[in-house]
Amino acid sequence: MSTEPHAKPFADFLAQQGRAHEELTEGLHQVIAAVEETGKPGSVTLTIKIDPDKKASGVFRISDNVTVKVPAHDRGARIYFKDDSGNLSRSNPNQPELEGLRDVSAPAEVRQLKEVN
Repeated sequence: MSTEPHAKPFADFLAQQGRAHEELTEGLHQVIAAVEETGKPGSVTLTIKIDPDKKASGVFRISDNVTVKVPAHDRGARIYFKDDSGNLSRSNPNQPELEGLRDVSAPAEVRQLKEVN
């Protein structure tokens, strides 16, 4: 007979960690989808803390923590200009405004056309 210790597969231990196993499965799918969408890296991390029981030899307290880092899309940047007072403005204070221009980003007034026979 062999007296060498046999290490059980980690997957066997993980299968006993119900909540952590579910969080890892869900987190992995979230990260895969976000990495595919953003083209940025993400991660799923499992931390297992093992503390010895202070009263009984050979007894351990096991706790786990699952951390999911989902990559985010880049946020757009806007251009601002500093005026003489040190305030920021979307308009360049050193550039004169052209008169007679109007903002066309708002929808125009809708008018009903008459039918002519």
